[in-house]
Parts: sequence; structure tokens; C-alpha cells
Amino acid sequence: MRITQRMMTERAIEYMDENLKRLYQLQEKVSSGKEFLRPSDNPSGVNSALNLRSVLKMNNAYLDSAATTESWMSATDYALIQTTQLATRAMNLTRQGMSDTLGAEQRNTLAAELDMVLQQVLSVANTSHQGNYIFGGFQTLNPPFALTDSNSDGTLDTVVRSGDSGTINRLISPNLTVVQNVNGYDLFNDLMVAIMNARDALRNNGDPNQMNDLQSAIAALETQINNANEALTTNGARQREVRLIKDRLEKSQIELKSLLSQKEDVNMTEAISYLQHQQTVYQTVLEVGKRAISALSLFDLLG
Repeated sequence: MRITQRMMTERAIEYMDENLKRLYQLQEKVSSGKEFLRPSDNPSGVNSALNLRSVLKMNNAYLDSAATTESWMSATDYALIQTTQLATRAMNLTRQGMSDTLGAEQRNTLAAELDMVLQQVLSVANTSHQGNYIFGGFQTLNPPFALTDSNSDGTLDTVVRSGDSGTINRLISPNLTVVQNVNGYDLFNDLMVAIMNARDALRNNGDPNQMNDLQSAIAALETQINNANEALTTNGARQREVRLIKDRLEKSQIELKSLLSQKEDVNMTEAISYLQHQQTVYQTVLEVGKRAISALSLFDLLG
């Protein structure tokens, strides 16, 4: 087959077009920093990246859940420490009231202090975290506890509970659920009742059963201190488990992002090197094509 000048020119133009496309693709990679911008660029790579993104999204959801749970448990931990301290304070005040050296006025003063402790315990029982009451069970939108004066004598003597003993479970990783909340339904009710009984016993001066009532109140307060400490221990164990899971999820998140970057992101050093090489190739093709086209005669154009 005879190779005409026209055929050489057409082939030169084809080469220029092909090299221009390659140059454009490399410029896209360098400017975007991505290996592919369209599924057609690399179908298998796009599929792998989509799978990784799906896993990354799921991992991120678990990580958010674990972080929310840990934050809730931290608030619970602080509230239970306060509860233990207040219950201990109430027990110590009640023990002081059993001293034979105290008179009615001094016991009334201790009773007034217990009233203040009672109000503080109520405040802790109604602790909220990010707009949710942590000791209300499933009823997280309204304060779970209140104190009322049932005899209209100016003394708060009744605990009103509007929460429940519901258990809130959180999924923090595949197939792993933890209990987020502590059951405060009975804990705070019984503690506040014990404090009110101790207060009332201190005020019952002259009652022959006063010392027995105070002793019973101390025993009840000791029981509630133990209950608060037990709840604190349980919450602490759950919190450690959540932290371990959270750490593992954070490491997994880093690894997944690294894998995704390997799939999607361009090796800039390599891409720039290829781009510079392709620019050189393209300039060479242009020069050769220019010579081929300039050598084309009128007879070649006419056919």
C-alpha cells in the first residue's frame, strides 16, 4: 500500500488528538487530586471506593453513638459522685443528732441542714445532659422528681416521681449494645425518703423513740450510700467498655480513611512527573505534525 502525504498528515492529527486527551486527563488528576472523577474513568476503583465509603459511614455512625454514650456516662458519673457525697453528709448530720449533749434547738438546726441537703439531692436527681434528664428512664424530656408538701405545713414530705425505670440501650458497634443509663427511679426516691425521715426524727424532740428513729434513718442512709456506690461502679465499668470500643473505632476510622485515600487520591509526585512527560510528548507530536502538514501539497488536498 502506498503511503501518501495525506495519510501521514491524518495519522499525525490522530496522534495529536490522542496525546491531547492524555494531557487533559493528567491535568484533571493533578488539579483535582483524585484518581477518577467519573465512574467510567476506573469502574473497579470506583466500586472499591464506594464500598469503603459505605463502611466508613457506618463506622462513623457507631463512633458518634459511642461518643454520645460516653458523654452521657460522664455526666452520670459526676452526678453519682455528688449523690454519694450528699448521702454521706446527711448520715453524718444524723449521727451528730444522736449525741446526748445536744438540745432541741441544736437538733432543729441539724434538721434545717438536712432540708438543704434534700434540696441538693433533688437537684442532682434532676440532672440533665444535652437537654435530656439522665435519671428519668425513658422519660428524658421532663424532670423525673419533685418534692411536695402534702400536709401544707411548710415541710416537703413527699417524693413525686414522673420518670420510670426504663433501660436505654445504645448500639456502639456491630452486635454490641451497652446500657447507657443508670436506674435512678428507686435510688433517688429511697435516698430522699431516708433524708426526710432523718430530718423528721431530729425534730421529734421529747419523743421516746427519737433515738431509735435516728438509728433507723442512719441505717437507711448507709444502704443508699451503698446503692449509690454500686451504681457508680456499674456505670464506671460500662464507661470503660465504651472507651475501649471508641478507641478501636477511631483507629479503624483512620485506617479506612487511609485506604480510601489510596484508592481515590492521586500520588501528586508521580502525577506531576507523568504530566511533565506528557507535555513533552505532546510538544514533540505537535512539532512532527506541523512538519507533516506543512509538507502537504495542493494535489494531496485535492485527492
